[in-house]
This record gives sequence, structure tokens and C-alpha cells, in this order.
Amino acid sequence: MYNVGLVLEGGGNRAIYTSGVLDAFMENDVRFPYTIGVSAGSCNATSFIAGNHGRQHDLEINYVNDKRYMGISNLLKGHGFLNTDWIFGELAYDILPLNQDAFDENIKSTVLCAVATNSTTGKPEYFYPKSMRDGCPELKASCSLPGITNGVEIGGIKFFDGGLVDSIPLQHAFDDGCQKAVVILTQHKGYVKEPVNPKAERIFKKYPKIGEAVVNRHIMYNKQLELVNEAEENGTALVIRPTAPLGTSTLERDVSKLEAIYQLGYKQGLQRAQEVKEFIKEAQQ
Repeated sequence: MYNVGLVLEGGGNRAIYTSGVLDAFMENDVRFPYTIGVSAGSCNATSFIAGNHGRQHDLEINYVNDKRYMGISNLLKGHGFLNTDWIFGELAYDILPLNQDAFDENIKSTVLCAVATNSTTGKPEYFYPKSMRDGCPELKASCSLPGITNGVEIGGIKFFDGGLVDSIPLQHAFDDGCQKAVVILTQHKGYVKEPVNPKAERIFKKYPKIGEAVVNRHIMYNKQLELVNEAEENGTALVIRPTAPLGTSTLERDVSKLEAIYQLGYKQGLQRAQEVKEFIKEAQQ
């Protein structure tokens, strides 16, 4: 059982908002015994546990327009348009490395869960990595958007982005034993996900369950928002989300927009840090 957990939505480059919130949390010594992240949320979770202040900000702001990060040229080299091989390789380990020693120490007193989608079953799977020193394929899988990445093979099964089937894993945090949770979203209050064109399913002939998940994602997502809102109302969740629509895409490359989104998250994180600490303290009583 955990008194309180941290739940981090993904959202691609939009999740730089969460990076700002978590940097503010680090400055205010806000910690959690359990953190679950999906897609970019799992990357934010990892840097947060390692205490790498500013790392997620720098990864995005400094390299989002690097052709090795994403671009057509990556396809010619056997990578996806979004080159997760480079992002979770040279970028994450050599250029802007995680504080591995701090992560190894802090993971002794906290739990990290990363969500990915099993391409065979079309269901979410939950990984609990204890080390990032081996490249952590589970983290890479959690962020592997279908259609623009090659996915990640784990145990002979191809995995893709966890946000396809569990975009806001609050229920899983409760299932794992969290009594309460702080939830950081990357969409504003009142947001409703619209359906995509059903023909999009045809793109994923090799992975039909992934195609189904893409087409049905809006149903799952909007139900999860309902759960978040209910938990917020009954006091089992404290929710932090953008105060207005961010007006940006998953693969946003405009660094001025991304910087503004980060600063919004950082500002809100500072404003609500004490409230979060009190929420955690109450959950521990």
C-alpha cells in the first residue's frame, strides 16, 4: 500500500508542461513513494526520480529540431520518423545523461511504473524498472508512437506507446495500492478527445490490435477523464493541468511555444507545491 502516488499523462512534446511542474516539485522537495508514467510521462518520471532538474526541458528544447530526433532522413537509416533509437541511446545516455547513481539510490525507496501497449493483445502492460543502465527498453516502448516509430521488442513481443490504451493510468495506481494520487495532465479542464477517422485503422495492418486502439482511443481517454474528475471531487486525487488550451501538437517543434508551455508548468508547480505537500501529509495520516 502507498499513501499517495504520482500519475503522469503523456502527450509527446506537450508533456514539457509536466517537466516544468516536476522541476518545481524538485525545488520544493516534493517526493512520492510511487510514480506511474505513460509515454512522455514515463520519461518525466525517470528524470524526476533521478533528481535531474531541467533535464527533460533541455532534451526537448535543445534537440527537438535536431534531424536525429525526428525527420524523414531517419527512415532511410531504418529508424522511425521519431528516432527513439537515438533519443533513448546517444541523447539520453551520452549527451544529456540521467543521474544514474541518484536513480539507483532513490529507486530503493520508490516505485516506478511505465505503461506500454502489447501489439498482440492490444492491452496495456505495466513494467516496473529498477535500473536505467541497460537502456531500459520498457521506457522506450512506453514512448514508441505507432506509425512514426518502429516499436520495441520485449520478450519476443512488439510494444508501442502506452497512451494508446491507458493514457491516464490513475486506476492502475489505485489498483497498485495507492490510496490517493497527484495527477498531472497535459490537457486543460473541459478537454474532450474527439474520434479519429476510422480509416486510420488501415495504416496498422501489421498490428491490427494497435489499429483498433488508435480508432477507439477517444472512448478510453474520455472515460479516464471522468474517473480523474470524480477522484478530484471526492478528494482522492489532486489534479494539476494547464490553465488554458496549450494550442500545440504532439510533435511540436516550435521551441518558443515549448518554452512557454514549460514555464506555465513550472509556474503552476511552484504555486501548488505547498498544496501538494499538504495533500501528501494528509494522505500519510
